[in-house]
Amino acid sequence: MSDHTAEAPQHRRVLLADDDAEVRKLLAKIMTKKGFDVTDAEDGKRALELYCHAAGGFDLLMTDICMPEMNGCDLIREIRRQDQCLPIIVVSGYADPDLVIEIESCNATLFEKPIDFRALYRCLDSLQSVGSN
Repeated sequence: MSDHTAEAPQHRRVLLADDDAEVRKLLAKIMTKKGFDVTDAEDGKRALELYCHAAGGFDLLMTDICMPEMNGCDLIREIRRQDQCLPIIVVSGYADPDLVIEIESCNATLFEKPIDFRALYRCLDSLQSVGSN
């Protein structure tokens, strides 16, 4: 039916942080269809805890910016202190120029809400092809 459901040869792990349960559910469904195993968190603080205690680590972080406890920018900075190479996708409805500069300086990819799902699929496909080489 659609070429967006093809799974990667191996499952990769994604840490998904968003305070909106419906957005987490939608993104988790997309990520699962793309062959990722999803671990989700309702805020940045919980995501950082999961990241720090994950056996085997994660292959991707996908995070919102505006969250309680710890926002996405703080989460990204904490993770970048430990891992400069982890792919990071930021999904946000709040993307002022300063935020865009900060996200780019952290070597992360920004997707503004509403999400362009075709662009997101292309990004995920490129991450999976890099990881399978």
